[in-house]
Amino acid sequence: MKIVMLNAATLPVYREELARLLIEANRTNASVGFPCVNGQREAEDAFQDLCPALSQNERLLWIARDEKGVIGTIQLILVHSPDLPHQAEVSTLLVSATARRRGVGRLLLRALENTAQNLRCTILSSDMKSGSDAEAFYRAQGYRCALLRQDFSRYSRKNEVVYYKQLLPFTSTSQSIF
Repeated sequence: MKIVMLNAATLPVYREELARLLIEANRTNASVGFPCVNGQREAEDAFQDLCPALSQNERLLWIARDEKGVIGTIQLILVHSPDLPHQAEVSTLLVSATARRRGVGRLLLRALENTAQNLRCTILSSDMKSGSDAEAFYRAQGYRCALLRQDFSRYSRKNEVVYYKQLLPFTSTSQSIF
């Protein structure tokens, strides 16, 4: 398995496979962060719509691939508010049903966290439905549930709970990805 960061130029190469992953996630109620789509074209358009944010480095996107193709994806939203300049949001972690329980989600999240740390992010957060499988996964990865969710405007989705993780301080040996 290989984890690859995509950009606006490389996204079209994988758009069809990502669309199939999104359709599967919607069919199994495992998709959060994308519109509910059932058609291939709609799903491809949902990923194509990410290109401007990818071009502006406001959003980063990774895929996990194996010999059969794309088996997972995750995004990092980097648009910061002035009062929280070192916070970023984990978004849209999707893993194919056939690849679950093989460490794909964990490897995607680690790649995202390493990049976020290199970009000097100190807090990552993700919102999700209370009681979902995602809660157990994020807890196992060292995320904690926020006590209160008072500022809904900071999050791309409007779900019930927020999990966060404090990252280690930036080290001078880290390199910029841009």
